Amino acid sequence: MYVASPPPSEAAGLINAGKKRGLVVVVGVCEVSYSGRAAASLGPGRRLVIIKRDGTLLVHEAEKAQPRIWNPPGSSTAAYVEEGRLVVKSVRQRPFEIVRVVFHAVDFVAAFEVSSTDLVLVGTEKDLVEALVRNPSFIEEGLEIVGVEVPVEAGHVDILARDKEGRYVVIEVKRDLATHEAVFQLARYVETYKRKGHAARGVLVAGDISASAYEYLKRFGLQFVKVNPRELTVATYKSTTEK
Repeated sequence: MYVASPPPSEAAGLINAGKKRGLVVVVGVCEVSYSGRAAASLGPGRRLVIIKRDGTLLVHEAEKAQPRIWNPPGSSTAAYVEEGRLVVKSVRQRPFEIVRVVFHAVDFVAAFEVSSTDLVLVGTEKDLVEALVRNPSFIEEGLEIVGVEVPVEAGHVDILARDKEGRYVVIEVKRDLATHEAVFQLARYVETYKRKGHAARGVLVAGDISASAYEYLKRFGLQFVKVNPRELTVATYKSTTEK
């Protein structure tokens, strides 16, 4: 449903009917005011107003990703005509907040049936650990995974493995930049196994490592393996979903 340059009464009817379908988009010259926990206003200007089925209202301008003014899901939105102009009013009850958009001119109103689906997030630190467990050769050839999130005195070992020589390999995983804190944590985990009489060594796996962390890593006799978290996790995700 798309109508160009509708009169205020027709625009109000389209908005009120269309918001039940999924998404309403309105473009035109408008003034916007917000009142509630604070106060804000935007003078006359051409803007994009989006109204969603869940009550969300967003007022966008030509720049930046975030809306200039908005009301969250759960708000109530209604369109009506006041003094010959289209008004879109959004009310949030708790906390009480009002967004009021007064249009001087409406370029177009469009309503769309859009769906709501669950977001599949790929590339988290947990995904990276799972990808490495499925493909331990990315860390080192010949590794045998012993466990994941293995509890020790100082916390939990992300991945515990054994190398070709039978030594424990304590693996700490960081998705982004590894700092000295990750190195100290890994060193404590390795020391825990050594105190119990096990032959053990540590490997830090991360997207990158800070200069200071790398210096500490060498002092403790630990290793660093650099990976591309996004490529590794996405590749693993595709291989599992295609089976």
